[in-house]
Amino acid sequence: MSEARVVSKKEAKQADFSRNAAVFAMGTLLSRVLGMARDIVNATQIPEASFGAFNIAFRLPNMFRELIGEGAANAAFIPVFSETQEKRDDAAFRELVGVALGNMLVVLAAMTALGVAFVHLPLAGADQLMWLTGAKKLDPAYVALTTSVARWTFPYLFFIGVAVFMMGPLFAVRHYATPSWTPSLLNVALILASMPFILKRFPDPAYALALGVWVGGISHVVINWIAMGKHTGVWMPIFRYNHPDMRRIYLLLVPVLIGQSANEVNKLIDLMFANSLGPGAVNALYLGNRLTQLPLAMFGMAVSAAILPRISRAGARGAHDEMRATLMQGLRFSFFLIAPSMLGLIALREPIMRLLFEYGVRTNAQTTLDAAAALAYFSTGLLAFAWVKVTVGGFYALLDTKTPVKIATASILLNVLLNAALIKPMGFRGLALATTISFTVNFALLYLMLCSRIGRLWDRNFLEGLGKMTFAAIIMACVAYGVYVRVHIWWPQDTVLMRLAGVALPIATAAAVYGAISKAMGIGELDAVWQMARRGK
Repeated sequence: MSEARVVSKKEAKQADFSRNAAVFAMGTLLSRVLGMARDIVNATQIPEASFGAFNIAFRLPNMFRELIGEGAANAAFIPVFSETQEKRDDAAFRELVGVALGNMLVVLAAMTALGVAFVHLPLAGADQLMWLTGAKKLDPAYVALTTSVARWTFPYLFFIGVAVFMMGPLFAVRHYATPSWTPSLLNVALILASMPFILKRFPDPAYALALGVWVGGISHVVINWIAMGKHTGVWMPIFRYNHPDMRRIYLLLVPVLIGQSANEVNKLIDLMFANSLGPGAVNALYLGNRLTQLPLAMFGMAVSAAILPRISRAGARGAHDEMRATLMQGLRFSFFLIAPSMLGLIALREPIMRLLFEYGVRTNAQTTLDAAAALAYFSTGLLAFAWVKVTVGGFYALLDTKTPVKIATASILLNVLLNAALIKPMGFRGLALATTISFTVNFALLYLMLCSRIGRLWDRNFLEGLGKMTFAAIIMACVAYGVYVRVHIWWPQDTVLMRLAGVALPIATAAAVYGAISKAMGIGELDAVWQMARRGK
């Protein structure tokens, strides 16, 4: 094969990867923006008591969704699906997808039935429900409303579980568009459920939101089912329980579920530490973490989802060289997107928080300052958060889900110890810093152990590329802050329009500067992003 043909094949893989990552990122951005709009609409249209009851009731299925969510599904299903595609034929792949769908329908139906039965228990309907969701004991009427709404929201577990499963076959056949935007359907449904003409039809607004959960969940499943049938040829489940590949999938799934369970326990412990500091600390950490999740979901998850099928197929062939090249490509691409996001959030933390949340009586200037401080500490770990998602895919591609769980459990224990050590001298800032440190250690251990398994995950070009991107991101952040200061001097009045200008102008200028420096320094990732923007994908 000629050198030109090798280069062409490499460029085609780069384009395929960047296209998949960009498509997933755009869909995720849509979902996150609609999620923020949903929060704003719900907060303004739903009375506080009803909104609180719904949030507590909806937390139960959300806890289980976290256990069987995207990470668990990707770890267990995509590597086995990809290996089947690589080593067998399309008929075997379609059969496995049908069998897996049948198994998941049965498992999720059983889990949903047990959950609904639990909520109907007399004790679970009151004190136990409140204890599980972290709420304090409240008046009987509020508890009764929460319990009643929980009975209607818990079936969401079945809908989201089926929808998340369908992402696996779609990713395996390189279809990323539908799974990326369909989570938006829940946000749209909850926004519509908050409209006055809907609310007046229910005895309490919390039930209207419960209806929105059903509409969003069912539409999520239906759209993903149509996409799965169209792109994989699998329309109906196959109820067979002795398929050999299903045993492999369950063996991969169990360690991930254990790790996710430990993660949920860790979240409760974090909440306990935050609660000891008062509601202001809880709000600051929630808002700071919420802003951090936007670039992480857009870029970190997009890159990890784009590379997992590729490295899984390479792992099935034992092609460790291809795995290393793809993983380094994913690390570079995520760095190119995450580094400016990380430094930009730190530089513009206060104006961003003020623009988004400093309105009315629930938030004020002190809330903004506290949330901005939490955002700064969370943002410092943004790169580690994203790189964990990329490197853990290397273990999943090797059909090893136990090692990431062991490392994650160790980092969770470290997080608890750091919480205890830092909460007294630093307050809520210490809790955010503890999260950042523990995730950084998590990534470092994953990276080193993956290098020992498949070989060194760096070379000269890789390190030089990171150095160039770091320089460009630092200059970009300085420019962003400088533009914000200048806008604030020109327009000192605190109005909504000024707040918007104080965020939009620095971001636009910074993006242009980052692109110009990247172009001048020959950073290849810029071309991939630019090509996707020109194609409108």
